[in-house]
Amino acid sequence: MDPLMSQKRLQFVHVAWLALCGGSGLAGLIAGAPLWAVLAIMVTASVPGIAGSLVPAGDSSWRGLVVISWTLVALAGLILTGGGASPLTILLLAAPLAGLLAGARRMAAEAGVFATLALFLALVGGQLGWVPQPAAWAGAVAVPFAFSGLVVSALMVWMLVHSGMAEKLQQKLQPAAVSVPENSNGAAAARPQVPRVPGRGAALLDVTPEGRLRGVAGDTFGLHALRPGAALTSLFEPGGLPGDVTQPGARVTGEATLVSGQRVLIAAETSSGGATLLLFAPPAGLADPAEDARVAFEEELKRRTAFFASLGHDLRTPLHAILGYAEIMQAELMGPMPEVYADYPAIIHESGTDLLLLVDDILDLARAEAGQPRLDPEPVDLAASAESVMRQLKGHADRAGVTLKLKSQGEAWAEADARAVRQIWQNLVSNAIKYSGNGKTVTLETRIEGGAAILSVQDRGAGIPADDLARLTQPFVQATGAKAGTGLGLSVVRRFAELHGGELRLSSKPGRGTRAEVILPRASEADLRPLDEAAE
Repeated sequence: MDPLMSQKRLQFVHVAWLALCGGSGLAGLIAGAPLWAVLAIMVTASVPGIAGSLVPAGDSSWRGLVVISWTLVALAGLILTGGGASPLTILLLAAPLAGLLAGARRMAAEAGVFATLALFLALVGGQLGWVPQPAAWAGAVAVPFAFSGLVVSALMVWMLVHSGMAEKLQQKLQPAAVSVPENSNGAAAARPQVPRVPGRGAALLDVTPEGRLRGVAGDTFGLHALRPGAALTSLFEPGGLPGDVTQPGARVTGEATLVSGQRVLIAAETSSGGATLLLFAPPAGLADPAEDARVAFEEELKRRTAFFASLGHDLRTPLHAILGYAEIMQAELMGPMPEVYADYPAIIHESGTDLLLLVDDILDLARAEAGQPRLDPEPVDLAASAESVMRQLKGHADRAGVTLKLKSQGEAWAEADARAVRQIWQNLVSNAIKYSGNGKTVTLETRIEGGAAILSVQDRGAGIPADDLARLTQPFVQATGAKAGTGLGLSVVRRFAELHGGELRLSSKPGRGTRAEVILPRASEADLRPLDEAAE
């Protein structure tokens, strides 16, 4: 597993756990647990989240701290909430899953053995009376934290499934070592061995991040340039590749044209350490094992992604309950709030809204990857949608010392899904607030240009380095020096824009801020006419 991608996935899961801890603590308070107990539990439960969100790439000692902290939190939860019968037994899964996600298989195996032993002792201890009786309020806290543990465990399983797809594709071929040229660097020797491919009609290429061949196995297709050290682009005609196979995190499949004019099938997967390309020219009338492997890979990816996308209802329901209770507390419908807690409902509501947006981002990205996007195009007033989001995020902006301003050049109606447009605004404005300094202004703008309806968000922050702009729309990717986050927002915005037949454009100037512009199809006059008639 690529260390950098492993680090990003581990950090994402643990940031999600910290957010879920906040929601679980609120649920415990609402259910009647004392404030001191909820705060103590939240601090303890946050330890693995903090350790996991700060883990550096490839640091085995820090990964060990993450696994150990999960184990200790799970053990403490079992002891305080009834032993083996506690719903917090689900937390015993987190330690071995975190170890696997961090790439520490031995550590994960040891954590699994310890978790099994801890569960056995908890069950026996409960029967023998060694485990103390739980407090009366323990159940009120245990259930929401158990649900949070289930969500995080499911996320880690999903991450592991996705990271193992490339290995599963390679296992469909015969594994064997490939020689590394003498002039290659040490990083090449540390890469996994590539599988052996048939001597004729197939080739497996190991490519450096700079786009040069690091290792070659299989057929040369009659090309003398197909050898270590050659530039990858020298093997293909201009425009002969189906996509950019050097973009980190990209998966490219399709047909390619060699400089000899021969057409071959290509499957490529890239990471920060380079790319692996499979070229295959199946004989006429025979099955194509590379194509079969690719199709099987994509089908399995779609099935698993669709499964996690279906979890949306289960994830969103408790979040809506938290938001509803927070709104009741804000409105003081059940009586006045104590002054010391007066600001808490607004903060809880804002944090819950952020978490709901994160869940929506994850699920929408999963549905899009599975080919099941939820879109219901209709005429959408971009300015009205922007005003609604500004009202929602005003508290967040005020606390950051940021002013939100809307510029609208007349009516701007887009033919788009209203929920998707709102989510685009939410992601862009949230990012702009995060990266704008105190006293700065974030400007939202809508306009019509020809057949396009355009929305944009401009901040006055530090700006984004030019090298980072091209890769920012990839899932889990963040700019250099970025603040804590998942790296999903811009990826979801780009995906929504593309699903509508539009695009996302990013521009930035160091020290002057960043502008994100989303181009959507303009609503037709025929679609707007019923709305005008209804208004009259």
